[in-house]
Amino acid sequence: MNEKRHSPSIHSPKRLLIIDGIPGSGKTTAATRIHNRLTAQGIRTRCLLEQEKNHPLLLPMEQYYALNTAESADAFIRQLVDRYERFVEEQLSSPEDIVIIESVLFQDVISVSHLQGMNIAQLQSFAKSLQRLLLPLNPHLIYYYHTDVEAQWRYICGIRGNEWGPVSFQSDEDFVQAGEVWTASQAFVRATVDAWPIPKLIIQNHDYAWEAYDARIDDFVSESLLSV
Repeated sequence: MNEKRHSPSIHSPKRLLIIDGIPGSGKTTAATRIHNRLTAQGIRTRCLLEQEKNHPLLLPMEQYYALNTAESADAFIRQLVDRYERFVEEQLSSPEDIVIIESVLFQDVISVSHLQGMNIAQLQSFAKSLQRLLLPLNPHLIYYYHTDVEAQWRYICGIRGNEWGPVSFQSDEDFVQAGEVWTASQAFVRATVDAWPIPKLIIQNHDYAWEAYDARIDDFVSESLLSV
């Protein structure tokens, strides 16, 4: 699914490529591969991986908890809106033509806010605010959507183990519960993604056909991202 509607408010030659999806989707691998490809083509590209030290779009981990009260959610939103405003300003004056970010918008902010119980109306407004802030960078999106979220957790833990980062699975029931809560979160994110009128490619991952997915991504990069 490619969507190529552009907002009339966009007027910058800069481009932002957002790669997102639930944990273990292949976002970091895709971001690195695309960055290497663009750099080899002589395109000035910056790639901000999720684990980058002092990431400009992430807050300290402890601030992602207890978002179910209006006061804590408001403080969280204000800090992230400020970070996104500064990030956009910095990118508009940077030498790079393209910047790639992975995980930090939908997985680390919108999904986590949903999982931590932020008020839905407040979260919807927050998501739209971040989307509006990013418009001057001509955002493009590659989004990995998983048809079986529980199976995805089992798949990635089969590769990484049951404990990595903030993840810890101690029983089969943990996988079942993770599947349930992340399915609900992914549904919210997918609705947000579908409503955002920017060029996008949605990879519906149900068989881990990485070569086929990479071919679709390469086409999207060539036909959409590089055609701006």
